[in-house]
Amino acid sequence: MVSKHPDPDSLTRRAVLAAMAPAARWAIVGDRTGGAQPGVYERVWEEVAAWQPDLVISIGDTIQGGDDATVVPQWDDLDRRVFSRYRSIPFYHVAGNHDVFSAHSEREYLKRQRRGLRYSFRHKGALFVVLDNSRADSLPAADMAFCAKELQAEADAKFVFLHRPSWLFPVRLRVTGDPFHKLMVRHRVSHVFSGHVHQLLQLELDGVRYSMVGSSGGSLERGVQARQGEKEGWFFQWMQVVGTGTRVKKLGSTAQVVDIDRPAGPRRG
Repeated sequence: MVSKHPDPDSLTRRAVLAAMAPAARWAIVGDRTGGAQPGVYERVWEEVAAWQPDLVISIGDTIQGGDDATVVPQWDDLDRRVFSRYRSIPFYHVAGNHDVFSAHSEREYLKRQRRGLRYSFRHKGALFVVLDNSRADSLPAADMAFCAKELQAEADAKFVFLHRPSWLFPVRLRVTGDPFHKLMVRHRVSHVFSGHVHQLLQLELDGVRYSMVGSSGGSLERGVQARQGEKEGWFFQWMQVVGTGTRVKKLGSTAQVVDIDRPAGPRRG
């Protein structure tokens, strides 16, 4: 029997989505591995799908990797349990160090995501540039050159993605002469996103915003050991971005928050 009274939460969600309709809506999913916590990545994808984004970007470290013999089964397992459920959502990968660590893992990664280790695409006037530093803490020269070339294009907004936050120490120390940062400033990049650390952090330098995306199921043990918690950015989350032109209207995080005093059990946040 169908209820005569609509679900108020459903009505609220539809109203919000209708109001956001003209804007670009996209989500960033954080690291899953480095010790995947059962059920968290699946829950993140459920919430992302309910938000009805135009596209989803994984910031990397989707499989545990580390052993060529297990790469194919790990990807197959995720395809079966998670990705096959959300085929209708355009999904873009950034290569993480757990995803690409050998010639075999690179071939399997490229076979599944079919865009290359570095690539760019456009969506609603914005330019998205994806780079590869899966096998080095610093950004390889080939990726710097690729980034410089792609960023020459005109766009309403420009976003750059790379798994490891190669920019972290120069930006935190406010080194305005860092080559990567100078490139971002020269081409008026709106925002740079990375993962790898499993901790949410947001910085700004010379008008460029930099974000480390927190964990979407990967271990938070580093924060637990340091007795840090939500205030320091240690929690399971995904990032939602809504915007038109060069202005990001909303940058938020949600999903399951970890109680650092009781790290074994995530709670709803």
